[in-house]
Amino acid sequence: MSKQQDFYSHLAQELQGIRDAGLYKGERIIATPQGAHIRTVAPDGTTRDVLNLCANNYLGLSSHPDVVAAAHEALRTHGYGLSSVRFICGTQDLHKTLEARLSRFLGTEDTILYAAAFDANGGLFEPLLGEQDAVISDELNHASIIDGIRLCKAKRYRYKHNDMADLERCLQQAASDGARFTLVFTDGVFSMDGTIARLDTMRALCDTYGALLGIDECHASGFVGATGRGTHEYRGVFGKIDIITGTLGKALGGASGGF
Repeated sequence: MSKQQDFYSHLAQELQGIRDAGLYKGERIIATPQGAHIRTVAPDGTTRDVLNLCANNYLGLSSHPDVVAAAHEALRTHGYGLSSVRFICGTQDLHKTLEARLSRFLGTEDTILYAAAFDANGGLFEPLLGEQDAVISDELNHASIIDGIRLCKAKRYRYKHNDMADLERCLQQAASDGARFTLVFTDGVFSMDGTIARLDTMRALCDTYGALLGIDECHASGFVGATGRGTHEYRGVFGKIDIITGTLGKALGGASGGF
Protein backbone atom coordinates (compact mmCIF):
# COMPACT_ATOMS: atom_id res chain seq x y z
CA MET A 1 0.00 0.00 0.00
CA SER A 2 1.35 3.45 -0.96
CA LYS A 3 1.86 6.30 1.49
CA GLN A 4 -1.13 8.07 -0.07
CA GLN A 5 -3.35 5.02 0.48
CA ASP A 6 -2.04 4.72 4.03
CA PHE A 7 -3.11 8.30 4.64
CA TYR A 8 -6.67 7.80 3.38
CA SER A 9 -6.96 4.54 5.31
CA HIS A 10 -5.80 6.37 8.43
CA LEU A 11 -8.46 9.06 7.91
CA ALA A 12 -11.18 6.43 7.47
CA GLN A 13 -10.16 4.75 10.72
CA GLU A 14 -10.11 8.06 12.57
CA LEU A 15 -13.58 8.95 11.31
CA GLN A 16 -14.93 5.55 12.27
CA GLY A 17 -13.47 5.97 15.74
CA ILE A 18 -15.27 9.31 16.07
CA ARG A 19 -18.53 7.67 14.99
CA ASP A 20 -18.05 4.76 17.40
CA ALA A 21 -17.51 7.22 20.24
CA GLY A 22 -20.77 8.97 19.39
CA LEU A 23 -18.93 12.21 18.59
CA TYR A 24 -19.54 12.44 14.84
CA LYS A 25 -21.54 15.52 13.88
CA GLY A 26 -23.80 15.13 10.90
CA GLU A 27 -25.19 18.18 9.15
CA ARG A 28 -28.80 19.19 9.68
CA ILE A 29 -30.01 20.09 6.20
CA ILE A 30 -32.60 22.88 6.18
CA ALA A 31 -34.95 23.15 3.19
CA THR A 32 -36.72 26.40 4.13
CA PRO A 33 -35.71 30.00 4.86
CA GLN A 34 -34.15 30.52 8.27
CA GLY A 35 -36.70 31.33 10.94
CA ALA A 36 -38.24 30.17 14.20
CA HIS A 37 -39.93 27.31 12.34
CA ILE A 38 -37.94 25.39 9.73
CA ARG A 39 -38.10 22.14 7.76
CA THR A 40 -35.19 19.71 7.93
CA VAL A 41 -34.32 16.92 5.51
CA ALA A 42 -32.76 13.65 6.70
CA PRO A 43 -30.27 11.67 4.54
CA ASP A 44 -33.10 9.29 3.57
CA GLY A 45 -35.21 12.21 2.35
CA THR A 46 -37.55 12.29 5.34
CA THR A 47 -38.65 15.82 6.27
CA ARG A 48 -39.56 17.24 9.67
CA ASP A 49 -41.08 20.57 10.65
CA VAL A 50 -39.25 21.72 13.77
CA LEU A 51 -38.84 24.68 16.12
CA ASN A 52 -35.35 26.15 15.70
CA LEU A 53 -33.75 27.12 19.02
CA CYS A 54 -30.07 27.06 17.99
CA ALA A 55 -29.69 29.76 15.32
CA ASN A 56 -27.98 33.15 15.70
CA ASN A 57 -30.77 34.80 13.69
CA TYR A 58 -32.02 36.46 16.88
CA LEU A 59 -34.35 39.01 15.26
CA GLY A 60 -35.46 36.92 12.29
CA LEU A 61 -33.92 39.41 9.86
CA SER A 62 -32.13 36.91 7.63
CA SER A 63 -35.33 36.25 5.67
CA HIS A 64 -37.12 39.56 6.35
CA PRO A 65 -38.76 40.89 3.15
CA ASP A 66 -36.94 44.23 3.38
CA VAL A 67 -33.56 42.52 3.71
CA VAL A 68 -34.32 40.21 0.79
CA ALA A 69 -35.47 43.17 -1.34
CA ALA A 70 -32.30 45.13 -0.51
CA ALA A 71 -30.17 42.15 -1.54
CA HIS A 72 -32.04 41.88 -4.85
CA GLU A 73 -31.56 45.59 -5.50
CA ALA A 74 -27.82 45.40 -4.76
CA LEU A 75 -27.48 42.49 -7.19
CA ARG A 76 -29.35 44.47 -9.84
CA THR A 77 -27.24 47.61 -9.47
CA HIS A 78 -23.80 46.17 -8.61
CA GLY A 79 -23.73 42.54 -9.72
CA TYR A 80 -22.50 39.68 -7.57
CA GLY A 81 -18.70 39.48 -7.35
CA LEU A 82 -16.21 42.08 -6.10
CA SER A 83 -13.72 41.07 -8.83
CA SER A 84 -10.77 42.22 -6.73
CA VAL A 85 -9.43 42.62 -3.23
CA ARG A 86 -10.49 45.94 -1.75
CA PHE A 87 -7.15 47.76 -1.79
CA ILE A 88 -6.76 47.26 -5.56
CA CYS A 89 -10.20 47.85 -7.08
CA GLY A 90 -12.67 45.97 -4.90
CA THR A 91 -14.03 48.82 -2.78
CA GLN A 92 -17.47 49.85 -3.98
CA ASP A 93 -19.76 52.66 -2.85
CA LEU A 94 -21.90 50.08 -1.06
CA HIS A 95 -18.97 49.25 1.21
CA LYS A 96 -18.46 52.87 2.21
CA THR A 97 -22.19 53.42 2.74
CA LEU A 98 -22.40 50.38 5.02
CA GLU A 99 -19.25 51.37 6.92
CA ALA A 100 -20.65 54.87 7.53
CA ARG A 101 -24.00 53.51 8.71
CA LEU A 102 -22.32 51.06 11.08
CA SER A 103 -20.20 53.88 12.51
CA ARG A 104 -23.29 55.97 13.21
CA PHE A 105 -25.11 52.98 14.70
CA LEU A 106 -22.20 51.96 16.96
CA GLY A 107 -20.98 55.44 17.88
CA THR A 108 -17.50 55.05 16.35
CA GLU A 109 -15.33 57.27 14.17
CA ASP A 110 -15.05 54.79 11.33
CA THR A 111 -15.58 51.15 10.38
CA ILE A 112 -13.64 48.60 8.31
CA LEU A 113 -15.58 45.67 6.84
CA TYR A 114 -14.14 42.15 6.90
CA ALA A 115 -15.29 38.90 5.35
CA ALA A 116 -16.11 37.62 8.84
CA ALA A 117 -15.84 38.72 12.46
CA PHE A 118 -13.24 35.99 13.00
CA ASP A 119 -11.08 37.84 10.46
CA ALA A 120 -11.73 41.17 12.19
CA ASN A 121 -10.45 39.80 15.49
CA GLY A 122 -7.62 37.97 13.78
CA GLY A 123 -6.44 41.15 12.07
CA LEU A 124 -6.90 43.56 14.95
CA PHE A 125 -4.14 43.10 17.49
CA GLU A 126 -0.97 42.54 15.44
CA PRO A 127 -1.08 45.87 13.54
CA LEU A 128 -1.87 47.91 16.66
CA LEU A 129 0.28 46.40 19.40
CA GLY A 130 4.02 45.79 19.56
CA GLU A 131 6.53 44.30 21.98
CA GLN A 132 6.34 47.37 24.22
CA ASP A 133 2.58 47.01 24.70
CA ALA A 134 0.19 44.88 26.75
CA VAL A 135 -3.13 43.20 25.99
CA ILE A 136 -5.44 42.04 28.78
CA SER A 137 -8.10 39.44 27.97
CA ASP A 138 -11.04 37.84 29.79
CA GLU A 139 -10.37 34.14 30.37
CA LEU A 140 -13.60 33.18 28.56
CA ASN A 141 -13.10 35.33 25.46
CA HIS A 142 -14.01 33.79 22.11
CA ALA A 143 -11.42 31.70 20.25
CA SER A 144 -11.10 34.35 17.53
CA ILE A 145 -9.99 36.91 20.11
CA ILE A 146 -7.51 34.47 21.60
CA ASP A 147 -6.11 33.61 18.16
CA GLY A 148 -5.82 37.29 17.25
CA ILE A 149 -3.93 38.06 20.44
CA ARG A 150 -1.53 35.18 19.77
CA LEU A 151 -0.54 36.81 16.48
CA CYS A 152 0.67 40.01 18.13
CA LYS A 153 3.90 40.57 20.05
CA ALA A 154 2.38 42.40 23.00
CA LYS A 155 2.74 40.99 26.49
CA ARG A 156 -0.41 39.06 27.42
CA TYR A 157 -2.37 39.06 30.64
CA ARG A 158 -5.57 37.18 31.45
CA TYR A 159 -8.10 37.95 34.16
CA LYS A 160 -10.79 35.76 35.71
CA HIS A 161 -14.13 35.93 33.96
CA ASN A 162 -15.87 39.27 34.62
CA ASP A 163 -13.78 39.66 37.79
CA MET A 164 -13.06 43.38 38.10
CA ALA A 165 -10.65 42.98 41.00
CA ASP A 166 -8.57 40.58 38.93
CA LEU A 167 -8.76 42.92 35.93
CA GLU A 168 -7.39 45.71 38.10
CA ARG A 169 -4.59 43.41 39.21
CA CYS A 170 -3.67 42.85 35.55
CA LEU A 171 -3.81 46.58 34.82
CA GLN A 172 -1.48 47.24 37.74
CA GLN A 173 0.87 44.49 36.60
CA ALA A 174 0.98 45.82 33.03
CA ALA A 175 1.79 49.29 34.34
CA SER A 176 4.45 47.87 36.66
CA ASP A 177 5.96 45.97 33.72
CA GLY A 178 6.31 49.26 31.84
CA ALA A 179 3.75 48.77 29.07
CA ARG A 180 3.69 51.61 26.55
CA PHE A 181 0.03 51.08 25.60
CA THR A 182 -2.42 48.67 27.24
CA LEU A 183 -5.55 47.29 25.57
CA VAL A 184 -8.24 45.49 27.56
CA PHE A 185 -10.42 43.34 25.30
CA THR A 186 -13.57 41.39 26.12
CA ASP A 187 -16.64 39.84 24.60
CA GLY A 188 -19.65 42.08 25.17
CA VAL A 189 -21.97 39.10 25.54
CA PHE A 190 -20.24 35.77 26.12
CA SER A 191 -21.66 33.27 23.66
CA MET A 192 -21.25 30.10 25.70
CA ASP A 193 -22.84 31.24 28.96
CA GLY A 194 -24.66 34.50 28.22
CA THR A 195 -22.91 36.71 30.76
CA ILE A 196 -22.57 40.38 29.91
CA ALA A 197 -19.31 42.27 30.33
CA ARG A 198 -19.28 44.92 33.06
CA LEU A 199 -18.26 47.66 30.66
CA ASP A 200 -19.18 50.54 32.95
CA THR A 201 -16.74 49.34 35.61
CA MET A 202 -14.20 48.33 32.97
CA ARG A 203 -14.31 51.79 31.39
CA ALA A 204 -13.69 53.40 34.78
CA LEU A 205 -10.76 51.07 35.50
CA CYS A 206 -9.25 51.65 32.06
CA ASP A 207 -9.51 55.41 32.55
CA THR A 208 -7.82 55.12 35.94
CA TYR A 209 -4.86 53.20 34.47
CA GLY A 210 -4.75 54.90 31.06
CA ALA A 211 -5.77 51.79 29.12
CA LEU A 212 -7.77 51.33 25.94
CA LEU A 213 -10.98 49.25 25.99
CA GLY A 214 -12.20 47.02 23.15
CA ILE A 215 -15.22 44.73 22.83
CA ASP A 216 -16.45 41.97 20.53
CA GLU A 217 -20.16 42.58 19.94
CA CYS A 218 -21.01 39.55 17.81
CA HIS A 219 -23.73 38.40 20.20
CA ALA A 220 -24.92 41.88 21.17
CA SER A 221 -25.14 44.15 18.10
CA GLY A 222 -28.73 44.53 16.98
CA PHE A 223 -30.63 43.58 20.10
CA VAL A 224 -28.81 44.34 23.37
CA GLY A 225 -29.46 47.81 24.75
CA ALA A 226 -32.49 50.09 24.52
CA THR A 227 -32.09 50.59 20.76
CA GLY A 228 -30.09 47.45 19.96
CA ARG A 229 -26.74 49.18 19.67
CA GLY A 230 -25.02 46.70 21.93
CA THR A 231 -23.42 46.10 25.29
CA HIS A 232 -21.94 49.59 25.53
CA GLU A 233 -25.44 51.06 25.23
CA TYR A 234 -26.79 48.56 27.76
CA ARG A 235 -24.04 49.43 30.26
CA GLY A 236 -24.32 53.20 29.76
CA VAL A 237 -20.95 53.73 28.06
CA PHE A 238 -22.10 54.28 24.48
CA GLY A 239 -19.49 56.26 22.54
CA LYS A 240 -16.84 55.52 25.17
CA ILE A 241 -15.38 52.29 23.76
CA ASP A 242 -12.12 52.55 21.82
CA ILE A 243 -12.50 49.48 19.56
CA ILE A 244 -15.58 47.47 18.59
CA THR A 245 -15.64 44.30 16.49
CA GLY A 246 -18.74 42.41 15.47
CA THR A 247 -20.63 40.52 12.81
CA LEU A 248 -23.35 41.11 10.25
CA GLY A 249 -24.25 37.42 10.24
CA LYS A 250 -26.17 37.07 13.51
CA ALA A 251 -28.83 39.48 14.81
CA LEU A 252 -28.31 41.87 11.88
CA GLY A 253 -29.42 39.16 9.47
CA GLY A 254 -26.54 39.06 6.99
CA ALA A 255 -25.17 36.00 5.24
CA SER A 256 -21.66 36.80 6.46
CA GLY A 257 -19.38 39.75 7.07
CA GLY A 258 -17.72 41.35 10.07
CA PHE A 259 -16.35 44.71 11.16
